[in-house]
Amino acid sequence: MKYFLFFLLLGLPQALSAHRPLEPLQIAREFVDTDGWPEMKEHLCCEAEQQAKNQTLGQQIPARLQRSCQLLQQGASTAVVAVELRDSVSRNDFYLHFAKENDTWKLQAIRSLSMTQLGSPMLKLLTAMPPAEVAQYNQKHPDANHDFTVGNLKLWIGADADIIDHFTHHQADFQKALRLVQARKYFPADTTADNEEAANTDPEIRPLLRKLYISRVTQQETDCNSCIKFIIGGRIDNTVGLLYQPKAAEVPKMNPDRLIVVRTISKGWYLYKTTSGNNRQ
Repeated sequence: MKYFLFFLLLGLPQALSAHRPLEPLQIAREFVDTDGWPEMKEHLCCEAEQQAKNQTLGQQIPARLQRSCQLLQQGASTAVVAVELRDSVSRNDFYLHFAKENDTWKLQAIRSLSMTQLGSPMLKLLTAMPPAEVAQYNQKHPDANHDFTVGNLKLWIGADADIIDHFTHHQADFQKALRLVQARKYFPADTTADNEEAANTDPEIRPLLRKLYISRVTQQETDCNSCIKFIIGGRIDNTVGLLYQPKAAEVPKMNPDRLIVVRTISKGWYLYKTTSGNNRQ
């Protein structure tokens, strides 16, 4: 009898582990694995049930792509996991939003930056231009010349890792632009369109923004009027940029309906992306 109890106790931790609810990061890894996941439907809710009726995300994407998952946020009732897909020539990012139902985590929605389809053809056209055409382009577009447009497009359609790398290599200039905006008080509590226009046409700030491939600086765009946003680009409500907010408690929360990702880059600096209900991927 004592041997029976010994083996029973020995197997108890494994049994408890087998029935322990999965955490968001565990669900994400199963969901993007190439082999599929028989228990998938038990861990889906809301629109994710429609987005993955019969196959996981891992089964729907090419098997050659490497995939990695990173937990960005996990609270009492919501969580977000970033998924990077990559091969030798490309990198793409998705964001898995989770909600907790009856003490069980469920995948709620899958998000990525929408309306980027025109970016690649535009970039290909611009980078193929001979010098004479580049000169003509610069004459016609003095406010956004060839170099700026190419650099801006690369960031707009690029991977999160590319944007983070761009910020890291140019952090001193980002900090300089931020200091100028703050010192000149372009964004008071009651910011107006005139304030924003003045900031973006400032003779010292504007060249920095162009050098950094930033379309404009604003306090609009997210649900954080105390944040300063350096917008890279996008279409309609689907934008990508960098956000500055030194107080972590005031950084806006991620949600699948608007602010699909807020990703820490450096102290006070974040990468962010938005979407709208009518334009989701």
